[in-house]
Amino acid sequence: MKRIFIIILSAIIVTSTFAQHENADAVFEKITKTYTLNDDGSMSYHYFKQLKYLTHTSFNRFYGETFIVYDPDVQELKINESYTIMANGTRVNAPDNAFNEVLPRAAAHSVSFNHLREMVVTHTGLELGATVYLDYTLTTKTGFWPALMCNEIIQESSPVDELEIIVKVPPDVELHHKMFNLRTGPEIMVVGHEKVYSWKFMGLKASPKESFRGDMPDTPRLIFSTVKKTGVLLDWVMRQKAFDYIIDDDMMKFAGEAMDTDDEIGTMVAIQEEVVKNMKYDGVPLDWIGYEVRTPIEVWNSNGGTKLEKAILLTSLLKAANFNAAPVLIGPRKFYDKNVADLLLFDNVAVMVNTKGFGAIYISVTEMNDQSLEYDFGNDVIIPLYKDADNSAREPSAGKNEILLSAKFEVSRDMKLTGNGEAELYGAVNPFVLLKQDDKNFKTILSGGMVIDSVVKVLNLNVAKSQVQFEIEKEKAFSEQLDYYTWQLPEITNGFSSWHINYLSSERKDAFVLPYVLSEIYAYEIVIPEGFDYINIKQAVNLKNKAGSVKIEIIPKKNIITVKRELNLNSQVIKADEYNELRELINHWLDENMKTIVIKKAVDGR
Repeated sequence: MKRIFIIILSAIIVTSTFAQHENADAVFEKITKTYTLNDDGSMSYHYFKQLKYLTHTSFNRFYGETFIVYDPDVQELKINESYTIMANGTRVNAPDNAFNEVLPRAAAHSVSFNHLREMVVTHTGLELGATVYLDYTLTTKTGFWPALMCNEIIQESSPVDELEIIVKVPPDVELHHKMFNLRTGPEIMVVGHEKVYSWKFMGLKASPKESFRGDMPDTPRLIFSTVKKTGVLLDWVMRQKAFDYIIDDDMMKFAGEAMDTDDEIGTMVAIQEEVVKNMKYDGVPLDWIGYEVRTPIEVWNSNGGTKLEKAILLTSLLKAANFNAAPVLIGPRKFYDKNVADLLLFDNVAVMVNTKGFGAIYISVTEMNDQSLEYDFGNDVIIPLYKDADNSAREPSAGKNEILLSAKFEVSRDMKLTGNGEAELYGAVNPFVLLKQDDKNFKTILSGGMVIDSVVKVLNLNVAKSQVQFEIEKEKAFSEQLDYYTWQLPEITNGFSSWHINYLSSERKDAFVLPYVLSEIYAYEIVIPEGFDYINIKQAVNLKNKAGSVKIEIIPKKNIITVKRELNLNSQVIKADEYNELRELINHWLDENMKTIVIKKAVDGR
């Protein structure tokens, strides 16, 4: 009887486990990550995982291999164990040829980083129900990193039954730490000559396969560091010669030729273009290389570098052209804590350029930007990298991101479109840099290809706001099919449409993070030819909820069609429980019936 009870209980436990992970490809039964700061300043990272395969996809596509990146010049990798327990209980040890070193993909085509290695651990004996065990230790020499620090997202791509994070430091070292989105504190104890902090998490759900997650503001995250103040770490980084911004004669010649004393924005763009387009971007994370950066001359001569190296190079050239410039680090504001110095939070780099006529402008080192990037940093903090400065994080200036566009159109009987309009563009949707170079560039951001180059007038132009008047003309603007004529209403393409949201699923597990808050308002008057009728069925929407509002009116009266389209998204982070309200707004905004004009000759039309 007792034996039967045990069998039944075991069956219930197994059934419950499979029910919990029924939609998962695999389950991490256990993960342990142990960080250790040794007395001599060296550090070690000990990783263990126990992963069970539930589908063929799990081992054929997702988890057939494990990848470990390291620098053999300063780090030693030791594989402690690697084996598989098959479904029938047979143990299969990984053979010698299951461990192969390759060049990390991020370091490909770069001589400067071809010393890096990626250990590819191929798991063997894989089948449904098999469990892989991997245990390795990565030891780092003293001085490679300025602190023992970590930015741990408490989530994996598959469910985790048990996750433990352990940090060991000498007893006289204080570990500064903070947990976000979970009320979980560490267990702290002294074991021998070490102070041990440990966090344990049970029953973690898999990360959702969703876009627009941003910095995952609602996902649990743990940061820690053996240094309290970020400025201490930045001083350590800036001790390097690269931050002297010394350039050679060739670089000085280029900066001099790029200078235009009458056009500081043109000068800035010319120098940025050289670094962005002609200097290769090596996507090597800074922690892989211990935050080491080469001098601007070395980066220039090698024709490429990391984000920070390119930022230092760009800063050097701008300084040579008489700009006051500095690299800046950018990281998620929610997870920044002034009492936990963690460089791993800052995964983006830009350059701050102080201009005489337009104030501070933030520019990219990997792509050309038509507006100061500060408007894209709404949820971020900015830390400037210059010596003897206050290195506390700065929040970007608040400002509205808004499109106001009004226009009058007239359609001839041969479907030629003429008219005029005016646009006011604010914040992130204001292509200030683009328009500063040439007024005619406005035609590139108004859909439909209808703006007349020679009749564009910029009335007001600064970083916060641009105001433009324009005239339009387009032959055969309406497309014809079976005597129906259709025309899609124009819109500013660097607003909502630049986010490329064409469809939203019906369910959402994580917060939806918009690039920025946004308002778009369009007002059109369209005069159609006599003898034509407007035939759209749907003509009005008016909806307001927690995510924002959408209002669309299409009012035909005789041969004049009045159109008003207004979208307001007033929160950058949309909680999962408010997602359906956002989805409802966007579905109305994307409705083709509400953004397309369809006309047809009247039955008695001539």
